[in-house]
Amino acid sequence: MVHVPGICVRARVRSGRVCGRGKKNAGRDVWRDPKNNPDFSRIINAKEASRLAALIDPAKVVHGGGSDPQAHYVDPTILYPISWEDQLMEDEVFGPILPVLVFKTLDEAFAKVRANPHALAAFMFSRDQANIDRFTAELTFGGGAINQVNIHLFIESTPFGGVGASGMGHYYGQHGFNSLTHAKSILVSPPDVAIEHLIPPYTEEKNRALSLWFDY
Repeated sequence: MVHVPGICVRARVRSGRVCGRGKKNAGRDVWRDPKNNPDFSRIINAKEASRLAALIDPAKVVHGGGSDPQAHYVDPTILYPISWEDQLMEDEVFGPILPVLVFKTLDEAFAKVRANPHALAAFMFSRDQANIDRFTAELTFGGGAINQVNIHLFIESTPFGGVGASGMGHYYGQHGFNSLTHAKSILVSPPDVAIEHLIPPYTEEKNRALSLWFDY
């Protein structure tokens, strides 16, 4: 399973299984009645909650689907089946909505992900090392993890940042210092000392030296 934030892509033969497992996990005691659960966070404001609620197609709800924008609340929601043409695939979701797409092969899934703007993060859940190696080598994204989600954000020794449409530059530690500062090069030459190689006549020896400089 490959997860680009807001997208869960799964092999067609197992798509029903992943939805069923997601529904089972979402229904565990710890997540029952999430609206009244103090451990379940809220959306930043009513406007954003309304935006998220508008993305939920009731005909495709596997789990959740409810919302209360005035309370800044949206159910943890699984949607299936979703196509790349659905409205909620047009931008990042930034909410508790998981759209599930199906594909026949990993090649098909990777090709579709590559055809979209580069993601800030991507995650793969797999025990197959060959597929994991393909994921890290063939897809371009800011950062990610294998068999986890977002944990890479909390490792201060590794850079965090996007690529292309998802942002440029990196943050955290030395990477952040390098991204947010400019290394300015200044050469200081004595006012009464000339660089003879820059002054005519250009002898064969001077030309050789200048050629070496330019080649560098």
